[in-house]
Amino acid sequence: MSTANLKKRLTNILTKDESVVISINGKWGVGKTYFWHKFISYKICFRHKNKTAYISLFGKETIADIRTDISLQVISKGEENLKKFVKSINVEIPFININPSALLTLFKKQDFKNIVVCFDDFERLSPSIKLEEVLGLIAELKEQKECKVVMILNEGELGGNKEIFNKYKEKLIDYEFSYDPKPSESLEILQDKLTAFKECELLPKYLTEHKINNIRVISRIINALNDFSFIQTDIQDAPEVETEIVSRIIEVAAINAQTASFDEFIEYANLPRTDESDKFKENKKYEDLLSLIEGKDYWNRAYFLKNDVIPSLREYCQTSLIDEQSFKKIIKSKINNQSVWTNIQTINKKHSYDMSYGKDQYVSELWKILEKEGSKIVIAKDTGLSRDYFIFYIKELKDLDDKNKEQYHNFAFKCLKDLIQDNLSWMQSTSLRGTPEDPQRILDFDDRLPDYYEQCINTDNQNSIDSIEKIINLMREVNNGRFGNKPKILMREVNNGRFGNKPKILSKISQKDIKKYILNNAEYLEEADVFLRDDALTEEFKEYMENIISVLNELSDSNNKNHAFKAKEILKYSTYKHNTSV
Repeated sequence: MSTANLKKRLTNILTKDESVVISINGKWGVGKTYFWHKFISYKICFRHKNKTAYISLFGKETIADIRTDISLQVISKGEENLKKFVKSINVEIPFININPSALLTLFKKQDFKNIVVCFDDFERLSPSIKLEEVLGLIAELKEQKECKVVMILNEGELGGNKEIFNKYKEKLIDYEFSYDPKPSESLEILQDKLTAFKECELLPKYLTEHKINNIRVISRIINALNDFSFIQTDIQDAPEVETEIVSRIIEVAAINAQTASFDEFIEYANLPRTDESDKFKENKKYEDLLSLIEGKDYWNRAYFLKNDVIPSLREYCQTSLIDEQSFKKIIKSKINNQSVWTNIQTINKKHSYDMSYGKDQYVSELWKILEKEGSKIVIAKDTGLSRDYFIFYIKELKDLDDKNKEQYHNFAFKCLKDLIQDNLSWMQSTSLRGTPEDPQRILDFDDRLPDYYEQCINTDNQNSIDSIEKIINLMREVNNGRFGNKPKILMREVNNGRFGNKPKILSKISQKDIKKYILNNAEYLEEADVFLRDDALTEEFKEYMENIISVLNELSDSNNKNHAFKAKEILKYSTYKHNTSV
């Protein structure tokens, strides 16, 4: 039922001169309470002179608390005769302290004339109050006071009270309505809060496509769009860029609103699903969130995760803060890329269909674009200089202009080397193996690139462990989140490359250096202790852990009693026992 029809039905029922009990049932967050308050402020109070008492059951500890709340609201909203009656009690019997909850039994039927009592938050009812007591009170209001009562609840979340509710509702409730608004109706409720991208149709389209009608989720999306209003003028004349950026903001905000940790969602999304030998266990919650990404399939997820605005949006999810200058820089680059892409499309179309446009002219203009922009190759979907398009156009130039074939190839080789060096983390990503985004496509361009890639990795690995501070930070990156409040990840996740090349890097540290670090740096020994206590790291970091164990075994036999004692204590609590003698 649409909200318009529900309003019409409620108005018709509540304006009749008869007692009635109505239930409005709907999921959490869809705006049931908001709908009711907005409805009564217009339909009931202003047009039909009805007054309402709103009773939230949340926070009430006794049935007397509920009765008191009703009594006080009825008195405050009642006619003058009722208020005089209450005052007269205090005047005539000044020495008797009357409990406000007891006043409810003294009220007459006419005292409830034009009053609608609404009970909300049944699913959050205190264990100290029995649902039967509340339902009994509602029956009392209906039958003895001839009152109109509205119940707002989520039947699916009543828990142990579900059976009791079903037992009573047939005799108690006269009308049952389901509140399940269309996404557009939920958005309409919050529309006034949206101050940025108001003319953009992406939000209503997204909410409708993904059937999102949860007020809390929509509110979080609106807050995010408002927070990024500073880029609105920058992208208003670049519709393709606006679509990409606004879509990413909406997707990230929608996902972040429905998960306790956006980081853990990203970690799950990065897990590869292409290895048949891997016993991948789907997490339904995260799979549902992944469906909120445009396109929904695995390839679109990969594009989403590697989009260059995602790191900034990820930081925004963590801190609610934005580095505006940095984000504007990304936007500027995207606008430039879009301009390049538009120019390439224009000359490509002329090359294909314009009979007056010569091949040599196309080669000249395409080469001019690539030569100018080649060093700015980006790892992004649908941009003129994405590495796939770049390689495609270089090959096209080589096919069309055999004379300068070597020049084009060498130029591309240099550009791809820069791309590899600047994007080693992306190149090593296991989540893209076997996908259209597989970095292997870059290495296949020239036989020299694989060797150059290995050289870059080795240099980067060596740089990562050229100081004790870097080694400790590297170990902390591995250890972070594995103890305390965050759950340990499964061994499956480790084997699937969660730690990238960290195991290989740490395995390069010699036992001689490990011993030096253990003896001279307490922070290092502490991180080593954490490593050895975590059996989920055993397989991936086996070589590094064995090196630590060997050094600790040696120290446990040391003549230095202090060294021997500490080494034995750490070995005692280590979950990794391979080659240990303690």
